[in-house]
Amino acid sequence: MNRPRIAMKNNRVPLAAKSLAAFAVFFLFAASSAWATIVTWNLNPSGAEGEIGSSSQTFTSSGYSITAYGFTVGSPITPLGLYFKNQGADETGLGIVGPADHELQGNGVYPLQFIQLDVSSILAAGFSDGKIEIGSVQAGSNDTFVIWGSSSLGDPGQQIGGVYDSSSDLVFVSIADFANYKFISIGALSGDVLPVAFQATMAPIPEMSALFPIIGLVVAVSLTELLRRRRMAQLRGGSR
Repeated sequence: MNRPRIAMKNNRVPLAAKSLAAFAVFFLFAASSAWATIVTWNLNPSGAEGEIGSSSQTFTSSGYSITAYGFTVGSPITPLGLYFKNQGADETGLGIVGPADHELQGNGVYPLQFIQLDVSSILAAGFSDGKIEIGSVQAGSNDTFVIWGSSSLGDPGQQIGGVYDSSSDLVFVSIADFANYKFISIGALSGDVLPVAFQATMAPIPEMSALFPIIGLVVAVSLTELLRRRRMAQLRGGSR
């Protein structure tokens, strides 16, 4: 009378083994997919139009924050109010108070203003491969821009890369030696331009790779134990 129950119990063992194996595969896939995550900070996330009312603004994405500051080039360099611009096309982003079009301007020789991004917190979190997207870089207006990196707020520092023209409009431009600079600055060399977004890659999670051997061992031991119990149940059932 008990044999049907034994058979039912035996049938559950391979099902449990399959479920455990499937769970292990799913966990390993989910863990490996977390290795490279690109985070983007939109510099006008709500598509607003108007003065921010401050010379600084913090942007948060995926729980990580960067802060933008506006400055006027001069002696001394002075803070400058920031402005959310939304004029569609490639003219939606983070601008400045002052110019009629609220964009960063250059006189053909050097920038008249710059927007500086404090990226120190994401560097501390292990981010890499920083990139900046600039809009309103129009060929007909001979718009160009430059990027700087420094370790001090309000100091544009040294130029990174060359001079970017309309071919870089709304393109994420890679920042060379990104990890070496706590502050990234953008300014127009000629014409006027508008910062749109910033992007960086979240650091790999080494803890996940360290778990792989442990997970494999647990799965192997669990499967071995399940198969052993199944064999014992079969032997008991056959002896009755």
